Amino acid sequence: MQTYRPDKFKTTYGNMQGEALWKFLNETSTIAIMETASYLRRPAIEPLSPFLQHRFPKVRRSAQMRRMIGHMVRQILEDRGFGLYRSNLRITNPANIFAFGSAYHSPDAGL
Repeated sequence: MQTYRPDKFKTTYGNMQGEALWKFLNETSTIAIMETASYLRRPAIEPLSPFLQHRFPKVRRSAQMRRMIGHMVRQILEDRGFGLYRSNLRITNPANIFAFGSAYHSPDAGL
């Protein structure tokens, strides 16, 4: 597992269970979910919403925490060779804690 580079999220990382979030996002099952969403050209964070709400109840109330999660997801996927496909894709499910997210393409997608 790589080390998270918090950059502008240093305070949020320290105050909002950043280390636990990073570990969760690096679990094999979580990475598989993000990669599947990417294969389907959907935001990688979109299918993570119910799992995040269950394990990290504060995530719904904190916009800064949600932005940090997006920052983490990008680092994880880029480390695995994925590239940005589209940013600011609308997530239409009203139950999802994210309104927008970025979609990524795999290195072998040829895009």
